[in-house]
Amino acid sequence: RYAESNVFVKNLDESIDDVKLKEIFTQYGEVVSCKIMRDDKNISKGFGFVCFSTPEEAHKAISDPHNKVINGKPLY
Repeated sequence: RYAESNVFVKNLDESIDDVKLKEIFTQYGEVVSCKIMRDDKNISKGFGFVCFSTPEEAHKAISDPHNKVINGKPLY
């Protein structure tokens, strides 16, 4: 159902958690879920996923923040 509404985000600073990721992307639409991927020691792998309620919101989130800098690192 949400296949076209998922956004892959990489180059995240290790300090960004699920809550902060949601805060960053809520401005583009309704965030259904978001998840930072972590290793077995609970350290961020530097990427995550954000799922929006509509594909349109996901497309806006992809086009607007591309190369936006968060905590000194550009988002991809």
